Amino acid sequence: MIEEKLIKNTITVFTTIIHATGDKTFKIVPSGKNLKTISNLLEMIKNEYGNVSTMRLTDFCIYSAYYFFNSNYKWNIQQAFGKTIFSRFKDSKYGKKHYEDKWLVKHSITRNELYKLTADKSEHPQAKYIYVPSEEFTKRRLLNSETGYNICQISTLGWSPLSETCGQCDYVEKCKIATEVKYPELYRIRIEHGSKN
Repeated sequence: MIEEKLIKNTITVFTTIIHATGDKTFKIVPSGKNLKTISNLLEMIKNEYGNVSTMRLTDFCIYSAYYFFNSNYKWNIQQAFGKTIFSRFKDSKYGKKHYEDKWLVKHSITRNELYKLTADKSEHPQAKYIYVPSEEFTKRRLLNSETGYNICQISTLGWSPLSETCGQCDYVEKCKIATEVKYPELYRIRIEHGSKN
């Protein structure tokens, strides 16, 4: 299942680069041979680096596309994802990214945009801040006093639906408003999380 997703990510990123650099008709046909080639690439990345991160996979796709874009011969999928190009990628110098990035920008795309294509969207990037247990001690300091409220506002991320201390605080409504003003997106997912529970 994970490998299927990684194969799909590889196809998506590589195809996006080739389309951006001029060949709008390019397509990787999901044939047995092509899928096996990409699967072998994933295995090589895993063996070399211990895991297959989407960032490394994206970096490889950029490297391969850049290499073949600047070559003077016709290439195929087996070459674009094969052992030889992977060896070149593995041995390439970090500074090469500078030229790859300039090439991408010239074609109106960036490495970060390509990273985002395969980012895991299943969890919100701020989800780990819905509840921060380490803030409870600070929230309990001078609880239900104006000074305690001010300390809380300065030193924590404000109201959380999972905080036991917030549930006991006399300033909770005022704090919700302040949290929404300071951290609108965090407040939104906290409300959403609270309604689910």
